[in-house]
Amino acid sequence: MNSPAREPHEEASNKTEPANAEKQGVKASRYPVKSVIGDYLRAAAGLTVTLGLLLAGSLHWILAGIFALLAGLFLVFALRSLQRHHLEVAFDGKRITTQIKPAGSKRPNGYFMQTLAWRDLSGMKLRYFGTRRHHRDDKGSGFMQLTLTGKSGSAGRVRKTTMRFESSLDGFSAIAAQAAQSARALTLPTDPATAGNLLTLGIDFDAKTIDETPI
Repeated sequence: MNSPAREPHEEASNKTEPANAEKQGVKASRYPVKSVIGDYLRAAAGLTVTLGLLLAGSLHWILAGIFALLAGLFLVFALRSLQRHHLEVAFDGKRITTQIKPAGSKRPNGYFMQTLAWRDLSGMKLRYFGTRRHHRDDKGSGFMQLTLTGKSGSAGRVRKTTMRFESSLDGFSAIAAQAAQSARALTLPTDPATAGNLLTLGIDFDAKTIDETPI
């Protein structure tokens, strides 16, 4: 007698899903090149100055140590900019996945993949960094950062997952709307700053329904 077919575990699908994200109807987002060019230029300028002074070999050892530290910080900044440049974010109504995958890459999956099911969301924060904002239409000279926390992994290998996204990410408002919708469904508490910043994006966290395509 044939045994009934077993359904694949949902966690297993997480490993291959991002490969054909757009084909499966999952929304895929990236940081535009123009949003990281400035960071690349700043990192290059900092490395040029600090390494140039170090290679000159005429610095006192204390100053050499300071500039070596600065060079290391600029290098870390450059690597983080590179990571952000190649970050791909894919999400739908069930989960959100991030991976480092250069645009146009033929690899089925990228590197450092993280997946967070919306049902496992444990917290969200939306913060604004920068100068004052005047009104809803004015983005000011700052940016927003969305932080999502939760647990991911299979039984016995559960780990805490934290994801952070800046407002320059394509589809940022849609991700924030989906996160808010999930947080509301899970009755997660939200702080006044997050609720206020959501309103700036056109998302009313306290509304009975949340529009999935905010302005």
